[in-house]
Amino acid sequence: VRHALPETAAGGKAKLDAFILDRVEKAGLEPNQPAKRQQLIRRVSFDLTGLPPAKDEGLSFESYVETLLASPHFGERWARLWLDVARFAEDQAHIVGNNASLTYPNAFLYRGWVIDAYNQDIPYDQFLRLQLAVDMLPEMSESEKEAHSAALGFMGLGPKYYRRGDLAVMADEWEDRIDTLTRGVLALTVACARCHDH
Repeated sequence: VRHALPETAAGGKAKLDAFILDRVEKAGLEPNQPAKRQQLIRRVSFDLTGLPPAKDEGLSFESYVETLLASPHFGERWARLWLDVARFAEDQAHIVGNNASLTYPNAFLYRGWVIDAYNQDIPYDQFLRLQLAVDMLPEMSESEKEAHSAALGFMGLGPKYYRRGDLAVMADEWEDRIDTLTRGVLALTVACARCHDH
């Protein structure tokens, strides 16, 4: 249902603003003044790169945003969120002594691939397909598969347990991979189906 715009003295740029400003006025409040250019630049710099703004070069705000989006720091900032979903780590939390068999000496390759994927604006569906099955995609050449092979770290960097040849241990490791995939992509805890049928 289209509602009539409330009559508000405060104005606004969009129709939605009128509804918000109406509630603000009814609450006896006043809206903040529009942010100054330097405030906007600071906010967008932290949002897009996680870093304070560089020296102001007199660019328009739109040009400054484009500069941030083209920065390698953009991928570093936003890849961090995906790396948490992928439970990225370079070693295991339960290593005893100097047991190097439970580390991932090449984990940095996956981290670098994710950062590059963000910086190259790989579409989300392709981003997922590459991480799940880049080695099986028939439309990709062998050299393309090789270039994206680090993407398979999404499934490969899960926990390693002692007695790795044991079937029960292997089942635990695969349960983690299924759980990571379904929680991270589908927002479902499918791994519980291993023991439960409800």
